[in-house]
Amino acid sequence: MKTAITFSLLFLSVQLVYAQTPPEKQGQEHAAFDSFHSDLDKLKRRFGSKTTSGGVQLSIAQSLDNITEYMKFLESVIRSGEPIPKEYLASVDLDAKLLKRLAGQESGSEPERKRLYEELKELESDLTLKITAERGSSDVARLVQVFVHAKKGDQEVGTYEVWYVPKGWVSDPSVFKRFDRLTDPSNPASMNLAPGNYFIWLRKGPPVTDRQPVSIGAHGEAKREIEVAVP
Repeated sequence: MKTAITFSLLFLSVQLVYAQTPPEKQGQEHAAFDSFHSDLDKLKRRFGSKTTSGGVQLSIAQSLDNITEYMKFLESVIRSGEPIPKEYLASVDLDAKLLKRLAGQESGSEPERKRLYEELKELESDLTLKITAERGSSDVARLVQVFVHAKKGDQEVGTYEVWYVPKGWVSDPSVFKRFDRLTDPSNPASMNLAPGNYFIWLRKGPPVTDRQPVSIGAHGEAKREIEVAVP
């Protein structure tokens, strides 16, 4: 109930800004939302409404409704005319591309529908983080400064590359990205990331650590410290 009230207040505040600011024609972000709307329509036509479906199909329909709400809210934020960090826009664009990929998946069998539902819930979770701001703040489209520490036992170690990828893209190496700096006990590697769900890992030559799942921005924080274990 508390989450629903918070979301409603955030949505209302951004709608007021949007009403006072004429929409500006922007390229990439507008194309992303056009894609979102198109693919949501495809999935909704395929899975029907919540009132006429059951089982996993009901769960898919509910998730699609939630994603639609979050996307409408994000669209109003981005079209409000306020400055939006390019990293945030790029992250939203990746979510749009992920939905397009899911809309093109086969979903005729029960295992395929279950897989689709799990992936839609991951997308839904990522979007939830993107609309979470610090309490009392209207700064929704924001970045989080993420610091990564390589730990071998109790000791912090340096010269490891830090890699990350949104969780929904873990199977696509072309989306993997690296922090600008290596780990350093005296000057931790850091990057500004959009709120969302990620895998983060370290590498030094061929050896690679396990991919560590991390949720960024869950509490509206501006900074996040992460420790990754080194074997």
